[in-house]
Amino acid sequence: WTPTTEQIRILRELYYSNGVRSPTAEQIQRISARLRQYGKIEGKNVFYWFQNHKA
Repeated sequence: WTPTTEQIRILRELYYSNGVRSPTAEQIQRISARLRQYGKIEGKNVFYWFQNHKA
């Protein structure tokens, strides 16, 4: 998965501005649905993005 610029912007906004660190399965599905407007993405992509940014 190669995130688009817009997908990265939204993920960073959620992480840094909204304090989302460990989204629930339901949140991951909502985030994925929102990000799908900007390109292909799956729930596991969102999950791993947050995992990698917590490290």
